[in-house]
Amino acid sequence: MTVAQAIKKYKLEPLNEYTAKVKAKELNVEEVLYMNVQKNKYAYIVRDGARGTMLYTDEKSIYTKLFKGLKMIPLEP
Repeated sequence: MTVAQAIKKYKLEPLNEYTAKVKAKELNVEEVLYMNVQKNKYAYIVRDGARGTMLYTDEKSIYTKLFKGLKMIPLEP
């Protein structure tokens, strides 16, 4: 999957500089490029040095309020 396909599929939006820095620190990556947070679904496109550009997706369970598990998908530029 390419970056453009991921942006279209997950309806990601670019972040402002301050929010990108805070999210990057929270996710422990170099840079967060795009983000979409809905009620229970989270999607981020991040850039990390050794791993390259990755798509992070996660979902929160409605019943237990716990995360189901982070999925990291490598993206092509």
